[in-house]
Amino acid sequence: MSGTLAQRANVVFHHLVHDRETVIEPLQSSPPTLPRYWETTGCYYGRPAVRYRPYYEGRDSDKSVDTAESEVCRKFYSTYTKQSLTGGLMALWCPHLICLGFHKMPHAEGRNDIFSALFKYFEKAPETVVYDFACQLAPYCMSREPLFFKDTCFAVDEMHAKGHVGCSQASFMSNYMQVRPEVININTSAAECSNSGLSRIKKSISYMDQKHAILYTYVYLCVWNRRQERKHQSRLEKELLRIPQDM
Repeated sequence: MSGTLAQRANVVFHHLVHDRETVIEPLQSSPPTLPRYWETTGCYYGRPAVRYRPYYEGRDSDKSVDTAESEVCRKFYSTYTKQSLTGGLMALWCPHLICLGFHKMPHAEGRNDIFSALFKYFEKAPETVVYDFACQLAPYCMSREPLFFKDTCFAVDEMHAKGHVGCSQASFMSNYMQVRPEVININTSAAECSNSGLSRIKKSISYMDQKHAILYTYVYLCVWNRRQERKHQSRLEKELLRIPQDM
């Protein structure tokens, strides 16, 4: 059985790699950027983009890039499509509650926001991506850049898994925790907890123009990251003091 599954996986991966067409190829070198470019673009990930996001013929030609390509997740449809959410801020967080970067969104958050941020600013794809709609994000990423995301595990965090009644069990982080020891200690609620902190500036930036809103967000997240670093440093110093000196 395992051999059959492995063979089938290889066939599917082969088709994903060779059955996609790009109109604009991604650059291997870093695109040129102006100093403090993020003040204008509203996109800050601590470094220039590693590569461009290509245009994928036959996949990005729809009116909505984030339209589901297979069966539509009911939670995805009810949350994003029916409510017609507007844009905002999309931030990437590590399990230690450190913000890795952010960008302003003109429209409601979609799979393209996560895909583009990971593909453009990461030299190597993360081993694990925890996202509340990972059931939709995984096929979106794999159908466009299978070589880049081939070793990435996309999983729905434990808090949001309850609403995914029609999704595969392979999308749930709780199932991975039972068979993969390396993900047991991952804080799956890191993004949710950190995003709640961003709500503190939501009202303030709603009265600002674009440039001031970007600067305010940047400063707020810099202070947030520094405070998290100080917390981890203090915790580490306390742990070191508990270690017997003769060890």
